[in-house]
Amino acid sequence: MTTVETRAGAVRGEVRDGVGYFLGVPYAEPPVGPLRFRPPRPVGSWTGVRDATRFAARAPQPEVTGRGFTGEEDCLHVNVYAPASPGPYPVLVWIHGGGGVLGSPHQFDASAYARRGVVVVTVGYRLGVLGMLRLPGVSEGNLSLHDQVLALEWVRDNVAAFGGDPERVTLAGQSNGGRTVGTLLAVPRTRGLFHQAIVQSGTGVGSVVHTPAEGEAVAAALLADLGVSAGELATLPVTRILEAQQRVAAASGKLVTYRVIVDGDLLPRYPGEAVADGAARHVRVLTGTTADEQDLFSWLQTGRAKLLGTGSTMLDDETIAKGVAAYRELLPGWPEDQLRNRVRTAGDWWRPAIRLAEAQHAADGTAWMYRLDWRIAPRGKGLGAVHGLDLPLMFDDIGNKNWRFLFALAKPDPARLQAMATQMFDVWVRFVATGDPGWAPYEPGARITRLFDDVSTTVSDPDAGQRRLWDAL
Repeated sequence: MTTVETRAGAVRGEVRDGVGYFLGVPYAEPPVGPLRFRPPRPVGSWTGVRDATRFAARAPQPEVTGRGFTGEEDCLHVNVYAPASPGPYPVLVWIHGGGGVLGSPHQFDASAYARRGVVVVTVGYRLGVLGMLRLPGVSEGNLSLHDQVLALEWVRDNVAAFGGDPERVTLAGQSNGGRTVGTLLAVPRTRGLFHQAIVQSGTGVGSVVHTPAEGEAVAAALLADLGVSAGELATLPVTRILEAQQRVAAASGKLVTYRVIVDGDLLPRYPGEAVADGAARHVRVLTGTTADEQDLFSWLQTGRAKLLGTGSTMLDDETIAKGVAAYRELLPGWPEDQLRNRVRTAGDWWRPAIRLAEAQHAADGTAWMYRLDWRIAPRGKGLGAVHGLDLPLMFDDIGNKNWRFLFALAKPDPARLQAMATQMFDVWVRFVATGDPGWAPYEPGARITRLFDDVSTTVSDPDAGQRRLWDAL
């Protein structure tokens, strides 16, 4: 299978080692010129056979070095990894992370899933100001969310041509991608477009959104920084917009400055509230975090990589101070920086994941919880189970150059690293294929959670004392 007929036209990929690669397939018209700051339009048809052997451009964004910018506005494409033999196979749709301002769908090599009988679709979408601007007369906001919904509709209409089963779709993502998956659970237009969801380290999942007024305040700060009118913004060079985007984010003091909008239309309500009221009871949800999420950001903020804000997503300074004081009593002997990281990890990632599982259970839906406790280095001796460590593991892709920085300060035993990747990958494949990861669903009585480690365990209410501490904060 090297040529596939989509609804818009034929695409030609390539087959290697039993996997079909179809890269840079457009699902929308390029959002350029008059389509900048407009909801995406489905891609028009073409004649002949379109080459699909190379990745398309990533969305415009800062270079990870912090110097300059990369990407192009023509970024609304998907990459498809498919078993070479006929299906139908279950489908995994992947939303990448990056704080809403970084990242791309081709950071991830999903070929291991295809070799195990899963069709994977990785999605490109607009980022930052270009994806989340709320400015009356220019953009009503939620453009990135519109992009993702249209990509899911493309999957519904086209994935069967690649051997996928549109009735067995799992939507997954990590960090901003995980938060996005949690948001899409509350979008009525997605009903029936996916049947399972995996929310990995979703930053403040269910809560990190803006009201229209909050979104417009961010837009006003952007215009003031640029010194232009609203009408001029649509025609500015993209690099000028990105430069201002970074300055406004730095001044905001927030880890996540650019957010989707509770607009009463595409996103009618706060996602957490909608899930608690049953918006996603028909979707099986797997959610969890790493044990030491904040370790990554503390490390980055001591170096040159200051592309995201330095503040917390969910916690103000007063709450962080109270949290550190409470944890100091609970964890005597821990250094101050580790206590602060523990508070930030819990407030921005762990507690929101628990709330999502609780909300799903309250609505008679089904959720499972996990936590990645496997550390690169022992606590206090470098990076632990940091934010993003789950990515090379659950993709069974530990050799990918995009993840090498995670192992820069410690060199875990290769056999131990591969064993952990095999373990997590097997669980993800099982969930995508069967809808059951292999342990009991989460409910507030037992709080069953799978802890991934060299020797993984399934436990009831891990770190119960730390969880209860937050009831008083």
